[in-house]
Amino acid sequence: MKAWGLTDIGNVREVNQDTFRMEYDAGAGRGLFLVCDGMGGAKAGEVASGLAADAFVNSMSNSWKEGRRPDTLKDLLLEAFSQVNEVVYDASRANEDYAGMGTTMVAAVCGEGQALIGNVGDSRAYLLDDSGMRQITEDHSLVTELMKRGDLTSYQASRHPSRNVITRAMGADATVKCDTFLEPLKPGQFLLLCSDGLIREVTEPEIYYEIYQAEHPETACARLLDMAKSRGGRDNITMILIAY
Repeated sequence: MKAWGLTDIGNVREVNQDTFRMEYDAGAGRGLFLVCDGMGGAKAGEVASGLAADAFVNSMSNSWKEGRRPDTLKDLLLEAFSQVNEVVYDASRANEDYAGMGTTMVAAVCGEGQALIGNVGDSRAYLLDDSGMRQITEDHSLVTELMKRGDLTSYQASRHPSRNVITRAMGADATVKCDTFLEPLKPGQFLLLCSDGLIREVTEPEIYYEIYQAEHPETACARLLDMAKSRGGRDNITMILIAY
């Protein structure tokens, strides 16, 4: 296993409200990875994503370090998401400067040829291999709901004025529902976690090319960041790339 991660404020925002964390044992092929995209006025989004990331790592670190199989960790993952939600929610209620803050979160616990993925919001996880690029997670967003009802095409959704409106976030309510996915992994595949600041500026075919076909995965994140910023960089941009 190899992994690379980066985050950037982009060209427009005054604060980087994204956060990422990586803890892994390359030789054992195990690790914990997550991306959070905060929201809220002033620096509240930055606070929310940082609190969420730290709380999740504290909750789950021992599980992956003990070498437990990801397929046995679903209950622990769900409990960790619940605890993280409580931390962010309580902080938002304790300080009026943080009122209404929240964050997306997509996390992956990897090991034993598996990845257990949890997500809330519209930060994404993708699997890339010789068959193409597939989105594992489903966005919790207004445009996703409209597409599922048949009211929007994917093309229309990508340009919809409310495409950044999410329907689920960590810390927005006292409780939260987390979606989970178990993915088998094999050598030669890639797992990508990213915030929507990347997806808004760079197409999935371009991401696939830079990661899988350009044959230099160690520099793919930097190339994708440059592409996103050259096209406007209208949001914070964060990604983690994991190679098997």
